[in-house]
Parts: sequence; structure tokens; C-alpha cells
Amino acid sequence: MGAYVDLHTHTTYSDGILTPRQLLSKAADAGLSAISITDHDSIDGCIEARDFSKEYSVEIIDGIEFSCYEDGKEYHILGYNFDVGNAELLRYVAEFREERYIRAEKIVKKLNALGLNINFSQVEEKAGKAPIARPHIASVLTETGMVPSLKEAFWKYLAEGKPAYEPKSNFSISQALKVINKAGGVAVLAHPGKYLSQDELSKIIQIGIDGIEVVHPSHDQAAINFYKKTASQYWLLATGGSDYHGNREYDDDNFGKFIMPYSVVDSIKYHSVRR
Repeated sequence: MGAYVDLHTHTTYSDGILTPRQLLSKAADAGLSAISITDHDSIDGCIEARDFSKEYSVEIIDGIEFSCYEDGKEYHILGYNFDVGNAELLRYVAEFREERYIRAEKIVKKLNALGLNINFSQVEEKAGKAPIARPHIASVLTETGMVPSLKEAFWKYLAEGKPAYEPKSNFSISQALKVINKAGGVAVLAHPGKYLSQDELSKIIQIGIDGIEVVHPSHDQAAINFYKKTASQYWLLATGGSDYHGNREYDDDNFGKFIMPYSVVDSIKYHSVRR
């Protein structure tokens, strides 16, 4: 096996189940040369992972996954190789944590009104160090027997259009790109095959995205070929990863399979330096 990387993973600092150290150990066992911890609206995981990187001989590429919300729709933007001490980026991360807390309180109140009597303290405990997200609420619903599975928690209550759904505050794609680029990083459109039309993809390319996540578990071979061709056509970075969380039945099978050659890391670093 050559030098391969996984540029899309999550830890306990968002909605993953492994600590940064545990994830590094798993990456080493899978023979990966580098990973990027791209926790939702948080950089704490990749910062902590730096302490163990040499121990496991796995390089850490600083990362984040911003949740953007505009025109009534959610989009995810991955940021790579930025300055983790950038003041503006840290300000946004702090604001998002507070907004997630307020949003989660509203969701729990809606669930309570529906007769699902969970306590917000249970959600806080489940989230731990991470910014609170819907998967934490779904886990509490599952563990307390309110629903049989995480999937049903979203399908019945938490997904967009369902009775306990609460929209996020507006944070545009262009804002996310600006924050990442100003911090010296590159911005990549996450898993476009999951939710994006061709017109939306064209619009985001025109806004100035630096790359497209080509390899992802939600992309079949036809989608991979399409996004790879699109990235090449517009001189964009082509990245990829497993989107590993650890709490989904397919996560362990996907880890170590949805990978990219290390040359992608070199390209990310080159684009970052040029900024």
C-alpha cells in the first residue's frame, strides 16, 4: 500500500464516537499516512490530535466542516490547512457553538411538546466537549427508548420538515469561503452528490470554491467520475474521505477504503501557500 489519506473524519469533538487519539490509532492500523479531522464547526479535535500524531506516524491535516445555511437549504464546506489561531475563524467557531446550544434547546422543547420527555441536561451530557448537534439529541432519544434507531429519530422528528426540526441561522457559502481563505486555508465542497443539483454546483464554483470532495461513501463510481472531471475542468482540488463517525453500521467498513493519494495533501498545502 502506498501513501494514502482520509480527509474527512469526525471525533468526539463533534458527532463522532472516537477520541482524536483513538482515531489516530485506527488510522495507523489502516495504514494511512495522514488524516484530516473535520469536526462540525470545531477545531478542538485536530488541535488535540497534534499531540499524538508522531506517536502513531500519522500526519494531521488541520480541518473543519462548516455547516452553511442559505436560501432555506444546508450545505457543508470543508476547510483544510488553515491557521488554527486565526482570530476571525475562532470567533465564528465560538458563535456557532452558542448558536447550536440555543437551537438544541428549541428542538428539545419541541420534542417535549410532542410528548417525548427528554431533558436538555441529557443532551449536554451526550455532547460532552462537542458543540451540540442533532445526532446528540437523536442518541438520547434512542438510548431512552423513545425511538428504535438514530435513523428513525431523524426520519420521524429531527430532519428538515419534521415536527421537531429547527432551522439553523443563516451562514452563507461565501462567508465560509471567506473565513477559511482568510485563515490561509482552502475550502472544499463536501459530498455534493448527497444534496446538490447541477445548477447549485455551478453557482458554488462561480462563488470561488477551491475544491470538490470527489470520493465519499455517498458517491457511486459514476458520481466520482463526474466530480473528478468537473474538478479537473475548473482547476479545482479533488479531495475525498470516509466521513467516518463510528456510530453508523457502515462506518468501519468504509474506513480505509474511501481514501486519496498523499499527493492531494501536497496540492492542498501548495494552494494554501499561494494564498
